[in-house]
Amino acid sequence: MQITFSGRLGSGKSTVCAILKEKYGYEIYSTGTVQRKVAEEMGIDTLELNKRMKENPELDHKIDDAVVKLSREKAGENIVYDSRMAWHFAENTFKVYMYVDPTVAGERVFAANRGSVENYTSPLNAAEKLIERTLEENKRFKLIYGVDNLDFSNYDLIIDSTFATPDQIASVIIESVAEFENGNFGNTRVCLSPKNVFPTKPLETNDGNPKICISNGFYYAVSGHKHLSDAQADANCVMMPFEISKGICDIEFNLALVNEYEEAAGFTYKTKP
Repeated sequence: MQITFSGRLGSGKSTVCAILKEKYGYEIYSTGTVQRKVAEEMGIDTLELNKRMKENPELDHKIDDAVVKLSREKAGENIVYDSRMAWHFAENTFKVYMYVDPTVAGERVFAANRGSVENYTSPLNAAEKLIERTLEENKRFKLIYGVDNLDFSNYDLIIDSTFATPDQIASVIIESVAEFENGNFGNTRVCLSPKNVFPTKPLETNDGNPKICISNGFYYAVSGHKHLSDAQADANCVMMPFEISKGICDIEFNLALVNEYEEAAGFTYKTKP
């Protein structure tokens, strides 16, 4: 089975891909891998290819065509694509989007010390720059490809790495792929940390199954508040399933309500709107 990985910067995509390779035998194709293949076909090195890509946007499409070709040539093999747009081009894949809280992403990237290519003054500065870069990249994707990389309906599985370990995430993905291959997966599945979902109703409101809507990149519970508060109080609950509510998400952040949930469960949201 072929799996495509997209997601937030700092979400740990590369780490999870490495686990899928080591523990489950998946071959990894990253954007860099594909670029090297294209450069080889053109008879140049990757440095020269990158220079030419800045001057010639058409080379982006050459990379995309290479992903399509690879997915066809490797059909039936266990492959992971670590590339934010591979979900759109690789054929017949299980599509994964990895989410992470912006503050946690900033802490991870700042601690990783990625050198002069990604130079940040603090974890907060890193978080701000990562969000800015994500939005700018998505504008570019919309312009070039006419698709929204941040639209969850494009993916089969949305999974939150804020508190889950890479091994836990890899395990969920493998189980989900097995269901997908057997035709038992259904629509887009969302697994988020309950500590990344904001309430819209008072504590102990028993209003059915957990369902969320998305507003300005933040997640709000529109139902399932009893499940949400119980999960927030459970130290072992690193993620839980949510349905995505259809329609317009017209919800305002309620600080008093959020404080009530934080106090009841003994935690503090990492990032607030």
